Amino acid sequence: MKDDTPKLTKGSPPKAIFSMMVPMVIGLIVIIGNGLVDAYFIGQLGYAQLAAVSYAFPVWFILGGIVMGLGVGTASLASRAIGAGNKEVVREIATHAMILSIVVGVFVIAVGLSTIDVVFGFLGANAETMPYVREYMEIYYWGGIVMAVPMIGNSVMRASGDAKTPSILMATMAISNAVLDPILIFGWFGLPALGVKGAALASVLSNVLFLIASVLILVYRDNLIQFANHSLNSVIESWKKILHVGLPAIASNLIAPLSMALVTALISSYGQEAVAAYGLAGRLEALIVVIIMSLGGAMSPYVGQNFGAKRFDRLEDGFKFAARFTLGYSIFCIIFMYLLAEPLISLFTSDPEVIRIAKIQLLICPWGYGFLSLAGITNGSFNALGKPMPAMIISISRTLIVYVPMAYLFSALIGIQGVFVAQVAANILAGCVGVIWYKSIFKQLSNQAEFA
Repeated sequence: MKDDTPKLTKGSPPKAIFSMMVPMVIGLIVIIGNGLVDAYFIGQLGYAQLAAVSYAFPVWFILGGIVMGLGVGTASLASRAIGAGNKEVVREIATHAMILSIVVGVFVIAVGLSTIDVVFGFLGANAETMPYVREYMEIYYWGGIVMAVPMIGNSVMRASGDAKTPSILMATMAISNAVLDPILIFGWFGLPALGVKGAALASVLSNVLFLIASVLILVYRDNLIQFANHSLNSVIESWKKILHVGLPAIASNLIAPLSMALVTALISSYGQEAVAAYGLAGRLEALIVVIIMSLGGAMSPYVGQNFGAKRFDRLEDGFKFAARFTLGYSIFCIIFMYLLAEPLISLFTSDPEVIRIAKIQLLICPWGYGFLSLAGITNGSFNALGKPMPAMIISISRTLIVYVPMAYLFSALIGIQGVFVAQVAANILAGCVGVIWYKSIFKQLSNQAEFA
């Protein structure tokens, strides 16, 4: 007899969390590694081209933040419905979320293409880098719609306890991008050398592959997308529920790239080499923290399913494991960067100023990784519980209220390293507040369940 018990509500909590975490780690490593491949090939063109793509980094986070926020709202509803055993509701939510992702994708394209000069001029792109920025973004923005749909689809798959398929899909997308990058950038096999345009086109084409594969799986394998028998009212009601959690999550996600944009503008005052260093070091940071990033992502469906099934004992055990793991791994990150920061940077650039600034960043920032991960774990848990406001408040406070003002203040006092000291301080504060707040909400919910 088939066991219909939701996957993440049985077995040991560490095993359940790892079953989601490991495929996500693999997928993210490939994705982030692909970003480094981009940086490597574009770096061969010159520091101006590398700086141009680095300017696009905050915008990439904005696009991703919008899509991931919608994914958070979708996954929160879907995981709780799965935990409660309501499969029809899951199908309805998934279908309506995909329609919403198409609408959002069209909006992103329209707004993005009409604001290139304004946005990147604000970020600090000068006459040397702006032409490359324009070349890159005029193509890259068209990937908005083909990125939105499969990312929402991935959220639904993870909510059901399937982290393997989304990771395979993302890995396939990243590998295809890495293959296309040198072909289109340098004009291999008789094709024209497109430079930064080629990097953008490679991203869009690989996203198209991602889109096609995701839709086929959701429709034919998982039977989660059904476009028949949906009224306008039912679609709108689903959107309201998704956006109830999704909008605060989007707000939280957008605050980070907004803050990054403000910090990028600050860093540009130290020269275009500093911007290139900031973008390169950011990619290397993303690679080393991929495990604790995945842990935070794994906690969301775990919390959602167990909350839907009223397994509060598993919620407590899972959180304790995640907190202990992430703090231990952060110590490893500090040691790793201390030993290997400069050799890693030197693989991508020979510019001494870029190396110097990137090294400063990679030696200071790891001291805040553990606390940043605690904030990520608690924020993911808040969203899964249908309590998005604490996550939004913590995210806004960490970045816009604490990090950015401190970055400007500390940089004025001690130079560019002050930017990275401010980041560590903001992460410590966010992690501590997140844990205290989560314990309070968890106690409240468990007491309500006890007396219900």
